[in-house]
Amino acid sequence: MPPLTRRDMLHTAAAAVAALGPAAAAAPAGAKILRNMGSAGPGLRARIRATEAAGKKWDIVEYCHQMGLGAAHTTLPEGLDPAAVKALRAQIDKYDMRLTVGLRTARSDADLPQYEAAVKACAEMDGRVVCVHDSFSGRRYEQFKSAAEFHQFFAVCQAGVRRCEPILRKYKMPLAIENHKAWRSQELVEWVKSTGSEYVGVCLDMVNNVSLIEMPGQTIETLAPYTLFISFKDVGVDFYDDGILLSEVPLGEGHMDLPAFVAMMQKRNPKMLFQLEMLTRDPLKVPVFTEQYWKVYDEKSPVPPRDLAMLIKWIRTHPPKKPLPVTSGLTATQVLALEDDLNQRSIEYARAHLPSLA
Repeated sequence: MPPLTRRDMLHTAAAAVAALGPAAAAAPAGAKILRNMGSAGPGLRARIRATEAAGKKWDIVEYCHQMGLGAAHTTLPEGLDPAAVKALRAQIDKYDMRLTVGLRTARSDADLPQYEAAVKACAEMDGRVVCVHDSFSGRRYEQFKSAAEFHQFFAVCQAGVRRCEPILRKYKMPLAIENHKAWRSQELVEWVKSTGSEYVGVCLDMVNNVSLIEMPGQTIETLAPYTLFISFKDVGVDFYDDGILLSEVPLGEGHMDLPAFVAMMQKRNPKMLFQLEMLTRDPLKVPVFTEQYWKVYDEKSPVPPRDLAMLIKWIRTHPPKKPLPVTSGLTATQVLALEDDLNQRSIEYARAHLPSLA
C-alpha cells in the first residue's frame, strides 16, 4: 500500500472526528465521576490531531469532563492571555476539577519573569492546580551518546530547579519532576532531596524506568515517598532482537497490580491524582543488548548487574497477556479508533475496579 500523504491523513482524521464525535464515548448516565483521575495529552495524540484537522480547538478539560474524569493534565493558555486564563479558571470551577500543569522550568535567568507569571497564574486558580510538571528530558539512551553528555545535561536541569525554587516557594506551588527515561529512580530521589525544598517532588511514571533497567516495583518503592501525582498506566513487555519491547496497554490488561498500587498511593495521600497516559503507538524499543545503549552509564550513574538480571527474569516470566498494540500500517482513522478504544477500556476498568478513584 502506498504511504499516506499529509493531505490523506488530514482528510481521514477529519472524517474520523465527524464519525466518532468529540470523544470516544461520554461517561454513562449516572456514572460516578472519577474525582482522582484525569488524562494527559500524550495518550490522546490522535484525538488531538483529528480535532484540529476538523477545524476545532482541542480542549482537554472538556474532554476529561465528558469522560467522567475529575482532573486533567494541561498547559496554560499561550502567552498567558488574561482572558483565556480567566476562562480556564472558570471552566475548572464550573466542573469542580483539578489540574496538573505542564510548565517548562526556566533554563536561564532571562526566563524567570515568564516562569513566575505562569506559576502565579497557577497559584491563583482557587487551589485547583495540584502542581506544575516538567519531564525535562527525552530517552537517555537516544538523547545522549555518552555518559558525559548525560551528566552535563543533568547538571543543567538541576541548576534550573535551583533557579526556580524560590518562585515555587513564594507561591507555594509544587514542582513535579518526572522520571522520564533519563534518570534512574535513586538519582531522581537524590536530586529532589538536594533541593531541600518541600515544593519539589516527583511525577511518578509507573513504567518509564523499565527502559533504564528497573523493575516497576523498584521504581515505585523508591519514588513513592516523594510523589505529587501519578502518570497512570499499565504495561506489557516482551523481547526483540536488540532488547526490550515496552508498551502501554489498557488498565487491567498488563502486569501492574493496580488495585494494590492505588491503595498504597492513596494511603500516602487520599487526594493523589492519577493522570491516565494511554499512549497508542508501536511498542517502544529499548536496545539493551547493544553496545551503544550502555555508553550512557558509568561509575557515577551505574546499572547494577542484579537489576539487569532481575528485569530479564521478570520479562521472561511475564509475557504479554494479549498482543501488544501496534499502529504501523494503520490509517489515521484506524489509529484514532484504536486510541479511543484503549482509553475507553482504561476508564471503564478504573470505574469498575478502582472505586476509590471516584
